[in-house]
Amino acid sequence: MGALGLDLWGFIVQLIAFIIFVWLFWKFALGPITKVLDERQKNVRESLEAAERMKAEMAATAARNEEILAEARQQAGQIVAQAREASDATLARAREEAAKQSDLYLERAQATLRQETEQARQQLRQEVADLSVMAAEKIVRKNLDKAAQAALIEEALAQAGN
Repeated sequence: MGALGLDLWGFIVQLIAFIIFVWLFWKFALGPITKVLDERQKNVRESLEAAERMKAEMAATAARNEEILAEARQQAGQIVAQAREASDATLARAREEAAKQSDLYLERAQATLRQETEQARQQLRQEVADLSVMAAEKIVRKNLDKAAQAALIEEALAQAGN
């Protein structure tokens, strides 16, 4: 190899140095770098998987929230309907009670009116009887006793009623 200008021992030493350099480079530089890159890749993969899980959980939570919201709306509608029914029933009861009270007051007023009318008739009969007695007394010019007056009054009223 001398003709080519190559030294065999120099070539072997350079080859051994190159192999040692590659081995050291692999051991102390490329190996740790590869290991760090692998760990980073693993961390990125795990983060992506965690993000996907979180996304799925968020979607599930959103769906549950929509279900709960729909149920709450339905319950609110039922509560409003029940409140309307209760208010309608209360209003109907109040109307019925007011009608009963007005009927009762009307009956009382009619009874009072009948009673007062009867009292007024009795008073009028008494006054007519008194006037009749006075007129008859003046005409006859004699005093009648109370029993005879009462009999005459009743007879006059009976004839006036017919």
